[in-house]
Amino acid sequence: MKIHRLDEGLARKIAAGEVIERPASAAKEILENALDAKSETIAIDLIDGGRSLIAVRDDGEGMDSGDLRLCVEKHATSKIVQEADLDAIATLGFRGEALASIAAVAQVRIISRERGSDAAYRVTSEAGTVEGPVPAARAPGTTVEVRDLFFNLPARARFLGSARTEFFHINRVVHRLSLSYPAVGFTLKHGERAVLAAPRAANLLDRIGQIYGAETARMLMPIEEELGGIRITGYVSPPDLKRGNRRDQLFCINGRPISDRTLSYILASAYQGILRSGAYPLAVIRIDLPLDAVDVNVHPRKEEVRFAEIQRVRDALTTALSRVLSSRHVVSPFLGQRSEERPNHPLAPAPSSLPLDLRQAVSVGQAEREREKVRVESDRRVIGQLHGTYLLVETPEGFEIVDQHIAHEQILYEKLTAEFRHGEVARQQLLLPIRIELPFESAEILIAGKEELEKVGIILDEFGGGTFLLREYPILLAEGQIQYGFQALIEKIVSQLTRGEKVKERLGESLIASLACAAAIKAGDRLPLQEQQRLVDQLMTIEAPYTCPHGRPIIFTISQDELARRFKRT
Repeated sequence: MKIHRLDEGLARKIAAGEVIERPASAAKEILENALDAKSETIAIDLIDGGRSLIAVRDDGEGMDSGDLRLCVEKHATSKIVQEADLDAIATLGFRGEALASIAAVAQVRIISRERGSDAAYRVTSEAGTVEGPVPAARAPGTTVEVRDLFFNLPARARFLGSARTEFFHINRVVHRLSLSYPAVGFTLKHGERAVLAAPRAANLLDRIGQIYGAETARMLMPIEEELGGIRITGYVSPPDLKRGNRRDQLFCINGRPISDRTLSYILASAYQGILRSGAYPLAVIRIDLPLDAVDVNVHPRKEEVRFAEIQRVRDALTTALSRVLSSRHVVSPFLGQRSEERPNHPLAPAPSSLPLDLRQAVSVGQAEREREKVRVESDRRVIGQLHGTYLLVETPEGFEIVDQHIAHEQILYEKLTAEFRHGEVARQQLLLPIRIELPFESAEILIAGKEELEKVGIILDEFGGGTFLLREYPILLAEGQIQYGFQALIEKIVSQLTRGEKVKERLGESLIASLACAAAIKAGDRLPLQEQQRLVDQLMTIEAPYTCPHGRPIIFTISQDELARRFKRT
């Protein structure tokens, strides 16, 4: 094959693929233009997850007819003029590629009216062919409508997800930008459904309350640090407010939401020893530094940046996080709490130190009767607890070390699985429902998985705005779970529901494993000797007492012969 020049239309489609990956990519570019235009309110309307329509209306500076005609041409921008401008980019957009790329693979209509002007104009573009501008009607600002994305690129269209999946990606973009610009009002509709109404907020904390709920916002801890010209501000969650994934972590550099592994690692390291494995903090962190200290011209989608002095950024962020997470009110209830101050374990009656409403939430007597059914005589004698985590058990053959958390987890898992396989998990109605708040994306997944949750004994009522009331919970687990909280557990379940679409036949057992793990006695819980013995007795009645649902060992055995050999008695 001889070398030849690509057809101009084909070249535009190839180039567009670098910038516009899916509907969320197009929405992001249009929203960034609206923010660069100093908009105070932005409205987004979607149909079919953005695949059929993305419409963005703003009240920004708008464009005259000349700018409107140029805005859909490649390498046309108002944000940089000369090469030196690349050293200090203050806008979200600057490459002059976004609208041209979208216009190459979609049907685009733009209506705009410049502030201070009486005239509005419209241009249309289909597969790169531009018509207009022609007179139109509009208040000051700009409307961009993108229809039938990838209509002329079927190879790319085939790889798009479902309408729900594509909507979730756009919803995430809107959330990230709204948190980065709290002074701008955002509304989002999907079809006829109003998804987000976030009017202009006075500050970041108010915007967090609009996105995650007022209760979550009240729990967050502010961070503020300035070191060597780098300013760190924002909010992070205390140890008892955690997530099941990193989705609710945002880093914003000079107003630009970014993805950066180094910053994510610093955040994770700061919480090491505070949060258990598999739990993640909620964080909205803004980093402001001189424009020439960061290069945003790294990737066509502008989601990555390169720092001139990354160590200074690391030091500033580490200092900010260390200061808030080492304060006494954060550390003492979790790392310095004496064993006698901790709530009793799930095998004992609900402790009086719990709030009255939580003590009323389960029937202690009924749970106690369930436990008594499994008491047996045993030739295993518990002689004590090691480090608040392991039970030392004397046996006729030698001795065993039992991991108390994994043992209790397996006991709960087998019992709940038996109920599940018989078709009905026994549920406990909570006298006072427990409030759960989730971001919209997670709320939609939870709503879609309602049937699967009911199968494992979880009954939730939706109240809109990402708020749910947990009304019923498996009897076997309710009392224990109250001590450890439901918010992080529900978030973890959302992650499993998302992954479970491909493994639905095992989803129920996967959910049960998570429920059992969450409600089980934790490492560090001090148990009276009587309860230690009861736990070991229960363990010996189940079918698989040696490994947990996740494959971890429960019991480590040392024989009398091994002891004698170790002490040179033989």
